[in-house]
Amino acid sequence: MISPLREAAARYRLWPNLYYYAIGKIALDPAYPAVARALRDSQRPLLDLGCGMGLLAAYLRANDHRAPILGLDVDARKIDVAKQVLAGTMEDFRAGDAMDFPEHSGDIVMLDVLHYFSDQEQQRLLKKIATSIAPGGIALIRLALNEPNWRFAATKLEEWFVHFSRWIPKSGWNFPTREEVLSPFREKGFPGDVRPMWGLTPFNSHLFTFRRKRDDGVSLERSQARNLKNNLFASRPPSYS
Repeated sequence: MISPLREAAARYRLWPNLYYYAIGKIALDPAYPAVARALRDSQRPLLDLGCGMGLLAAYLRANDHRAPILGLDVDARKIDVAKQVLAGTMEDFRAGDAMDFPEHSGDIVMLDVLHYFSDQEQQRLLKKIATSIAPGGIALIRLALNEPNWRFAATKLEEWFVHFSRWIPKSGWNFPTREEVLSPFREKGFPGDVRPMWGLTPFNSHLFTFRRKRDDGVSLERSQARNLKNNLFASRPPSYS
């Protein structure tokens, strides 16, 4: 039986350079199997911010993920490739900025995108992501943390190479701290799990996982109903018998 790695990479055989890139990327990047495990049983719509050529979506499909996928990326050339390799009715790929993603309620994945934005934009984007997680849903965000270690130095060197190779049309050097990522989700009551996600690479990559409780919406509705009931009783005139 063909492996998920081979099945996903096979979609890119029309482009030999992308085919071998896909094999190497999936084989060396632990975020791909980690995301596939986290979304294994989800039927919620998935928003993939910074989807590139659709490689993560192809890998998820190879792992039997069948929920609708919307992918956004600033590189229209990569979006064109994604549309060719995943031309089903359950996938939609659009050229656009992650900051401007449409209204969404479901799961969200964003791998190695956040450092392309300013401090203010990062906070705005993270808050928007937090409000877009459906009850029972999950947000998976992989990024390199700004920390004083050799891995962070290697990360900045790699970003310099990516910029000058023109693989990514934007340059990004604004790597956030751990607290800057956690804070917008903590405000929403979503605890965050953070773990190293660099695999065999030398980079300071970490995966942040945020889960929204399944009954959040129900709890909110009950709280609103209770407040309404209390207000109604409080507004009634006293009864004398």
